[in-house]
Amino acid sequence: MSPTSPTSPTSPTSPTSFTPFFLPLHSISHSLKRLTFIPALIALLFLPHSCRKIDDPPLPDNGISFQGCIVPGSSATLEVVTFNIESFPKQGSLTTDAVAKLIKAIDPDIVALQEITSRASFNTLLAMLPGWTGQYYLIDNSDWNLAYLFKTSEIEYNSLSAKLLFTDDFYAFPRPPMEVQISHRPTGITTYLINLHLKCCGGTDNIARRRDAAQKLDNYIETSRGSDPVIVLGDWNDEIAVTPPASHPFYLFISNETDYSFADMAIATGTSLWWSYPSWPSHIDHIMVTNELFSRVDTTVTYKPEPCYPLYSSLISDHRPVGIILK
Repeated sequence: MSPTSPTSPTSPTSPTSFTPFFLPLHSISHSLKRLTFIPALIALLFLPHSCRKIDDPPLPDNGISFQGCIVPGSSATLEVVTFNIESFPKQGSLTTDAVAKLIKAIDPDIVALQEITSRASFNTLLAMLPGWTGQYYLIDNSDWNLAYLFKTSEIEYNSLSAKLLFTDDFYAFPRPPMEVQISHRPTGITTYLINLHLKCCGGTDNIARRRDAAQKLDNYIETSRGSDPVIVLGDWNDEIAVTPPASHPFYLFISNETDYSFADMAIATGTSLWWSYPSWPSHIDHIMVTNELFSRVDTTVTYKPEPCYPLYSSLISDHRPVGIILK
């Protein structure tokens, strides 16, 4: 609404005369508001382009630090970590930044990843890890892709060694395992890695599917790997016990102490404070080695980042990383 116009004088005035010009108080107030609004509008037009829209991804939180909760790896040992990073990246760039910082804090030599949503997401993470290379899944498995990260200063890796196992067996392996061969320069260890993400959940059929997967893995290792050292790691989606019943999906591995060892058995049978899947709680992420590596195993650990980063489960993953150290 326009300000009220002043009343015109009733008689002409001379050029030298002065006619007072008054605005009502409410008109002055309204005009001042408009004058205040115009500079503000101009300032908004010249704001930097970095202003985010509401639906833009969150900016990275550069204040994240895991140093107080994580003991980093050593160049004298081979450290291999399995990590289900739950539909990575859960919260876009904020998640990617946090995962990169967590991997730097752990400082392993190899990370076997599960649940990466796309190659682009994996490449974004890899770009934030200077000194690392990677191997993404050899197929597109929707949001359930596998991958590896390798520290180039210690790991020799030939991408030609990468292959998928049981690609035509969806019943046992809805996500085909991915095998690679690596060599660790400081220790001289050369080994095959098999990255797993087995069928989830309870129920007779799901348990049968995991049991079928274990039987086929056992047969593959015995017939195709011979005396080769093998590490099978990932999200096995089932707990293990020291003396499970014969109906247990992984009974053939656990009962065959001559050929196989779950390096994380002490974690699985210990306090739930260190289990890999705290929201259940349960310990379902495992690392199994064949007998060629028995004497090399130093220790196995679950990394517990939550005390240093309370947003861990909502921003990064519902799983914790589990790592093995080989000497």
